[in-house]
Amino acid sequence: MNLSIRQADNSDRNIICALGVTTFYEAYYELDESSDLANYVLESFSLAQIEAELNDTNSTFFIAELNGKTVGYAKLRENSMVDCLENENAVELHRIYILERAKGKGVGVELMNRCFEAARAKGYKTIWLGVWEENPTARKFYEKLGFVKVGELEFPYGETVGTNFVMKMEL
Repeated sequence: MNLSIRQADNSDRNIICALGVTTFYEAYYELDESSDLANYVLESFSLAQIEAELNDTNSTFFIAELNGKTVGYAKLRENSMVDCLENENAVELHRIYILERAKGKGVGVELMNRCFEAARAKGYKTIWLGVWEENPTARKFYEKLGFVKVGELEFPYGETVGTNFVMKMEL
């Protein structure tokens, strides 16, 4: 198994769009209304949206490739803060998505490690994320890495408003 992590650039926009739609749908199709899910992924992972995020100087994307095939990505977002972390030198792990077939092969851990390295290199002391309260698998993954719950935030989603747990980890 050959796993590599590299920083993404604008030439990766199509693959990030495809991964975003696929992985988000895979993760939530059993839990969400199909129309809400479809609307969310088409808006959040449209080519225009991903291009804008790639061109945003506050965003850094990393691509994971397993045996030469792209299987996931992560996104750090600077200058993004929540109330429970307002006095901390923190960066947000805004997204980490991995194809179902690639889970359990160390991809998530390596993507996280690359994000930790990038955050430390930029001088951040804390990394934080929001994770849906009804996603115990993801919460357990983050807890194994050392993240702890420090708050909650609302996540508007179609016709509903979900609750995300805010988790942080000292770098």
